[in-house]
Amino acid sequence: MLKIIFPSIMLLPLTWLSNNKNMWINVTSYSFTISLLSTVFLWQNDMNPPNLSLLFSTDPLSSPLIILTTWLLPLMLLASQNHMKKETEQNKKTYISMLVLLQILLIMTFSANELTMFYILFEATLIPTLIIITWWGNQMERLNAGLYFLFYTLIGSIPLLIALIYIQNLTGTLNFLLFPLTFTSFNQTWSNNILWLACMMA
Repeated sequence: MLKIIFPSIMLLPLTWLSNNKNMWINVTSYSFTISLLSTVFLWQNDMNPPNLSLLFSTDPLSSPLIILTTWLLPLMLLASQNHMKKETEQNKKTYISMLVLLQILLIMTFSANELTMFYILFEATLIPTLIIITWWGNQMERLNAGLYFLFYTLIGSIPLLIALIYIQNLTGTLNFLLFPLTFTSFNQTWSNNILWLACMMA
């Protein structure tokens, strides 16, 4: 995962150190390079995931999501250039930094092996998304939209948090790699059906 996360982090200094004339070209071309780099995950061996660690690795489910995340950034940059023409250079760089931060958090979210880490990183994506919606949204109701977005997302994730705490207490771990070693079978009871429903609702 480091070969995607570190280049994505380097987009932040590239944004702030680029001169105003070449900033969009530099960041967009570099993000396209990261997107091309991420396509390596399509040909990974399912039995031996790359960069396997206790916290981050990829699998056949997370790899397409990571690739999609890396391809969205250059497309968002291309689509935003015309909209951001009247903004100050400081605002442009802040906007690009929020998009880059969102990409980094999403890559880490999709590659997390630990469910608590997944939950925290997914909730962390709300911060740059909320800033983008409220600061650079098109409609006048963008503040209300940002508040509704935050409210509904946080309320929707509370059942998942409760389910994760319950699973942690039952199995002793929330790490995908350790689940087979500490597997505890779930009985077909109404409480476990509610647990399943809480995870699906989130």
